[in-house]
Amino acid sequence: MENNRTLWLTPECVLVYPSLFEPTSFEKEEPTYSGTFLISKNADMNPAKEAIYEAFTSKFGRDAKMAGTRYPIRDGNEKAVDENGGIDKENFYYDRWFFRAKSKWQPAIVNIYNDPIADENELYGGCIVRAYISFYGYNYMGNKGVGCGLRAVCKIEDGEPLGSGRINTAEVFGNVLQEKERFEDSMPDFNSQEYNETGQQNHEPFQEPSTHGPENDDCPF
Repeated sequence: MENNRTLWLTPECVLVYPSLFEPTSFEKEEPTYSGTFLISKNADMNPAKEAIYEAFTSKFGRDAKMAGTRYPIRDGNEKAVDENGGIDKENFYYDRWFFRAKSKWQPAIVNIYNDPIADENELYGGCIVRAYISFYGYNYMGNKGVGCGLRAVCKIEDGEPLGSGRINTAEVFGNVLQEKERFEDSMPDFNSQEYNETGQQNHEPFQEPSTHGPENDDCPF
C-alpha cells in the first residue's frame, strides 16, 4: 500500500521544459513525461521537506541518516550562473527552488475547473501551475537519494512565456478575461488519473505529512 505521507501538492510554481503530452528522453533515460517546476523561495517548503523525509525513511528505515542524500529539490541559483561565474539575476532559475518530476505514465492535466486539458499549447514554459508529486527513495550504484514522480498538473493561469514565442494572453486581453477563484490548498479530484512512479493507480485519500523530520538534516531548502 502506498505511503500517502510521501505525496505533495506544490504551491503555485512556474512550469518550464514541459513534456506532458508526449514522452521524451533526457540524458539517455527511457522516455518519460516530465516537467521542471520553479518555486519562489518565499513559499512554505516544510510540507515538501517532510514528504521527502517520509520517502527516504520508507526506503531506508527510520534510523537511516540523510546526510549526503541526493535531494530532488535544488537551489535555482546553481543554474543561474553566467559565463563569468557570477549570478545572472535575469535567469529564470534565479532566487527560486526547482525540481524535475517525471512519470512513465501521462499525468492527469486539468484546469482550475477540473476540466481535462488536451491542447499541449496550453501547458507551455512559463505558465503557472500546481503539481501533485510523489516522492520515492532510491539507491543507484550506492548513491542514496529521493526522486520525484509526476502524478498530475493543474494549470492555474497564464504567465510570461519562457523560451518560446508564445503570446501572453493574460497581458493581451487584460480586462476581457474573467476573474476566477484561486486553486484551493487541498488535493484536487483528478478523475482517477493519478498514478504513482511505478504506474499503479492510487486510490488512497491525501493525508497531511508528518511533522517530524530527520536528524542530522542537511536539506538544502
